[in-house]
Amino acid sequence: MDYNPEPFFALGEIPAGSDAAKGFFFFGVPEGRKLLITNASYWGGDGGENYQLVIVPASQAVNDVAIDGANGMFCLATPAKGGNAASAQGVWIGQITNATTNLSIPGPCSIVMASFNSANAAAFYSGVYGVMCDL
Repeated sequence: MDYNPEPFFALGEIPAGSDAAKGFFFFGVPEGRKLLITNASYWGGDGGENYQLVIVPASQAVNDVAIDGANGMFCLATPAKGGNAASAQGVWIGQITNATTNLSIPGPCSIVMASFNSANAAAFYSGVYGVMCDL
């Protein structure tokens, strides 16, 4: 049973001209809470670019920092292909649910977005819906 459920929505952006493999803060999951993701999609970016969502421990910096597994930063979803219009979004959740059918992210942590194969020629966006609950 999930306690104290609250609707959750986040919208994030990787700005055009951003370096590859640099994380940009998307949203946080506070200590004592967990996020159940019910839908996640993306749009924008350039057709030759690939993107990912990364879980970052609360102790790590999250904005414009290099993605590094040695620092406890782990991939949540990949790859998202750039070039989608806002009216024809790609869906992260299909990639996320390949690993699990009940995605629950316990806090404290942050989620960042990053392009991983090249610098951003165009802005990339992502949105997440879900339910934030007590652990």
